[in-house]
Amino acid sequence: MNADRLSALVWFAIGLSAVYGSVIHGLGTAREPGSGFLPFLASSFVSLMALIIFFQSLRKHREKDRKISTLWQGVRWKRPLAVCLITIGYILVFEWLGFAVSTFLFLLVLLKGMETLSWWKVLLISILSTSFSYLLLSFSLESTLPRGIFGF
Repeated sequence: MNADRLSALVWFAIGLSAVYGSVIHGLGTAREPGSGFLPFLASSFVSLMALIIFFQSLRKHREKDRKISTLWQGVRWKRPLAVCLITIGYILVFEWLGFAVSTFLFLLVLLKGMETLSWWKVLLISILSTSFSYLLLSFSLESTLPRGIFGF
């Protein structure tokens, strides 16, 4: 079995299990969506895309189908691993440092470590993104965000 078909089947199974879980949590109505409504939409989309990829892989009769054994050859793991570790660090300090500080530091480390931007651009992007996100979540959506040890 080629890699596209196998990965499509795996994602289809993941999508269906998430659809099932979201239905259990309750979809609600159009006026009052339940807690499972958005996960249902997202997992339905994943399942649909997996089906499309699966059927496309059946139609294509290429001479050089990708085999599962060649799927991971030549993959560079340094950057994806660094992003995963930085994200895990963000998750671990989120409650302790609070939304504003942890998000600012997350963006600062991510942008400076992964991109070749100057310090002033990294600081500007981090400050503006954190501020916009805070204003959107706190005031427009009235979300409760963790304040952290500094109180903001």
